[in-house]
Amino acid sequence: MSVLELSTPRVAPLLQGALRDPIIWLILLIFAVGALTSEYYLTALNIENLMRSIAVIGLLSLGMTVVLLTGRIDLSVAALMIFSVIVGVVVMAEIGPMLGSRWLVRGNTYAGPIVPVILIALTTGIAVGALNGIGVAYFKVASFIMTLVSLTALRGFNYVLTNGHPYYLKAPLYSWIGDSKIVGIPVSFVIFLLVLLALMGFVNGSMRGGRFYAIGGNEKAALYAGVKTQRYVVLAYAISGLCAALAGIIFTARLKSVDAPLAAGYELTAIAIAVIGGTALAGGIGSPWRTLLGSIAFAAGLNLLAIWGVGTWYQNLAIGVVLILSVGLSKMSRKKTQA
Repeated sequence: MSVLELSTPRVAPLLQGALRDPIIWLILLIFAVGALTSEYYLTALNIENLMRSIAVIGLLSLGMTVVLLTGRIDLSVAALMIFSVIVGVVVMAEIGPMLGSRWLVRGNTYAGPIVPVILIALTTGIAVGALNGIGVAYFKVASFIMTLVSLTALRGFNYVLTNGHPYYLKAPLYSWIGDSKIVGIPVSFVIFLLVLLALMGFVNGSMRGGRFYAIGGNEKAALYAGVKTQRYVVLAYAISGLCAALAGIIFTARLKSVDAPLAAGYELTAIAIAVIGGTALAGGIGSPWRTLLGSIAFAAGLNLLAIWGVGTWYQNLAIGVVLILSVGLSKMSRKKTQA
């Protein structure tokens, strides 16, 4: 029996399922309209830019997806992605003089070692995420309130730590993350794919990951079944914080700088992408794989609007409309499933 004969029975249902998925048709429609209306839409340069955009908003959305699966929300991700990098730069700038070096040079340019900055940023992301999780899980603060307070506080800290001025980041490794490609694929997109695969393996392929669904589906039942729900809620927020920090590193590596006002409103983008991908705001439904599809649809749509010359204000309006429609459709779908 040939390989084709063995694989056909398995591949055919997958293809049929994919063709019945509205988001696949939405992505194909966006690319078709883009190709018909702009000669630049399917060029290698634009596809490359598209992949870089997907990497940043996709990472934020992956973290948001894990939190949403538990039936909670994380509004602090955009502020945290900038805060984590700023903390890394400020801490290293303070440590430099203690070691006899001056790493923050003229023009607010950071010229010290970049690996410690990245490690501090990742640790900060996990720590702040876990703090949010502890507040939600153990102190019973509503996730909306807890993360809204975090968002406001982190935005404030970003201005305090930078004095309202950007830090410029010059380091070969940072430039490599922001600009280089591996086999024609941007490094940032490769990092996103690795995180996606890791989360798919954990959330969809392990018993521990499956408990996120159990908590979001029926938390009391999960608790009575012996699941330590509070620990898993903290873990979900820690994963979200890690994804936010990674997104911040990729985002600032592309810009070669970090500034307090950056990424404002990205938390709504992350929520919209997760919901477009089919993640239920009420929890228990969704997957990292479908968040990838949501990221592609969202980034491709915004990219098309930008090529058409649609202003940023109208793009933000489009994000709001898409979010409202997605939430409405998600609730309708959930009611239909429960009926």
